[in-house]
Formats: sequence, C-alpha cells, structure tokens
Amino acid sequence: MKLKKNVFLSTIFICLFFLVYIFVAARPLGKELQMTPQWTVNISPVDIVNTQAVSGQLPFRLGQMMGYFTSDGKIVSAETFPYKASISSNFYAKYGSDDPEIPFFSSNGVQTGTIKSSGFPFFEDDRIFMFFPGGCSFMQCNTDGTEKWRYEGVMPVTAFSSSPAGCVAGFADGTLCTFSPAGKVLQQFSPGGSDYDVILGAAYSPDGKYVACVSGQNRQRIVVAKCDKDHCIITFFKYFNKDLTRQTLVQFNKKSNIVYYNYADGLGIVNCITNECKEIPVNGKVIAIQESEKANTAYALTKNGTTYSVYAIEGQNSLLGSFSFTASSAFILAHDDSLFVGRDSRISRFKLTRN
Repeated sequence: MKLKKNVFLSTIFICLFFLVYIFVAARPLGKELQMTPQWTVNISPVDIVNTQAVSGQLPFRLGQMMGYFTSDGKIVSAETFPYKASISSNFYAKYGSDDPEIPFFSSNGVQTGTIKSSGFPFFEDDRIFMFFPGGCSFMQCNTDGTEKWRYEGVMPVTAFSSSPAGCVAGFADGTLCTFSPAGKVLQQFSPGGSDYDVILGAAYSPDGKYVACVSGQNRQRIVVAKCDKDHCIITFFKYFNKDLTRQTLVQFNKKSNIVYYNYADGLGIVNCITNECKEIPVNGKVIAIQESEKANTAYALTKNGTTYSVYAIEGQNSLLGSFSFTASSAFILAHDDSLFVGRDSRISRFKLTRN
C-alpha cells in the first residue's frame, strides 16, 4: 500500500514538473534559413548587355576574368586580364608589374582616372589605395588617381585593410598603425606576446572604435583592442594551438561588434562587447566573409586545394550548415536577400529566406 502511494506521488510530481517546464522553459522555434536557387549564368561576352541600361552592378573576379553583373542575372561587363587586377563595386583596373602608370575605370566602363606610378592598386568600395614596389610604402588616392596622402616606411607592410573610419596597416616588426581618412596616424602600438613579432592579418572596425589583428610566431594570437584617442587598449586576446605562416583574414562585421578571424584549423568569432569567443572548424583557408543583414547571417568561403566550401553562420556561434564544390576559382557576394556564388565561369544566385 505504501509502495502504491509512493508511485502515485512520484507520478504527480513528474506531471507537475513537465507542466512547469513547458510554461517556463519553452521557447519559440527560430525560423530556418532556406537557400533557394534562382538562376545560373555563364560569364561570356555574348551575354553582355548595354552598360548604360542597368544599375546596381555587382563586381566579380573569377580566374583571369573580372567584370560586373546584376542581381537578375545580366552580365554587364566581362574582360580578361593577363597579369593582375583589382576590382570593387566602384572601380576596377588591370595592370602589369612594370606599368609606369595605371588607368582605372568606373563600374560602367568609363575611365575615372590614372595612378601615375607603378605598383599594386587596391580598391575597396569607393576607396583607392596604391602599394609601391618594395612593400614598405603606400598611398591613398583621390577618385581621379591623384595622391590624397602617403605613408613611407622602412618595414614591409604584412597586413592591410580599410573601412569607412580609415585604414589599418600591420608591419613585419609587429607594429600596428591606424590612419584617419585624411592620412593622420591615429594609433600606433605593438601587440607583442610572442617570440617573433609580425602582423599576419588586421582589421579596423567601420565605426573606428576597434582594431584587431593576428600577430606573432611561436605563441601566435588574436588580439582585439579598443581605440581610445591616441592609444589602444587590448580588450581580448587568445593564443592559438598552432601557428600560421601566411597572411590570414581578419574582418569586422558592419555593426562593428563582431570580428572574424582565420586560424590554422578554423574560423574564430569574437564578440567585441562581451569578449566571448567561438571557434568553428572549417575545411581550408578562409578567403572571404560576406554578411546578409536581411537574413541575419554571415557566410564564409574557404579554399582547400580545388575544394571550396561555403559556411552559413547565424549570430556569433551558430553554424547553420555548409556545402562544397570543386573549382579552380570562386567567390561569394551577399547582397540584399541573396547570396551569389561564383564558380569558374558561372555565377549562381540563391535567395535567402526564413521559414
């Protein structure tokens, strides 16, 4: 009789527990991300449309070909380059190693200006930079190619990136410098912490509040620092188990509160506000990060030999999924509600929705 009573009480307790759990712990299920194929086009001069009749052109570079296309699958321009090229949403140029000057063009094919120097141009959105032979000096250009400001150093530049807040350069001696859009040195410091100092990757947040880098050999680490007037305060760092011996990707998101970095075995994600860090194993070297604000996701493109992989990431630490393909060259580009994936001579559009 006592046993039956205990069983009855236990059953009542379990039922009450699950009833409370349902009301207290239940959470609405998040909507799943869906990538729906929309179209695939070949990069062919036959498919080129009138450049004056389109708008919203998106850049691509695949192998030894570059140009622009539209979100509805029209190839606006496609041309080969024999040596090197640089392209952004605003400008493009192709050049050789010994060219005494480099003309560059707008996305509609009209020559915008000429950089009257030999070197290596770099376009990012509407920003134009020129790196000089020797690797120690660079300048930012005006939209016609004339010099806006110049930095001349003695140490090789080993990492560089720009943002609306300015740009950051990392050097072989482990020094990190941030520059204003006018070329003023805002902060300069050495993250240190390793036996051999070198900056292998760097990024400057769009709001100018943070700078991040992968630095050092023999105890390599990721460092995030807050920019405060003329100095930087390290707010987060983490040592790696294995050192990289190559340049690596470091990139902030558009909101300036998350920084992505590539380490030897994967993709790291640091929340700059909470200093929480998540590391996601990926196959190969991370070569691009793209964000889709409408789908609240980020996408990483990796390369391991001829195998390319695309990883979809939600927030700071949720890997939604991935897919891989074989190609000799590839790119990804997120725009509005779409992810564009380029593979050899083809570009495909996937619509991003939540259901």
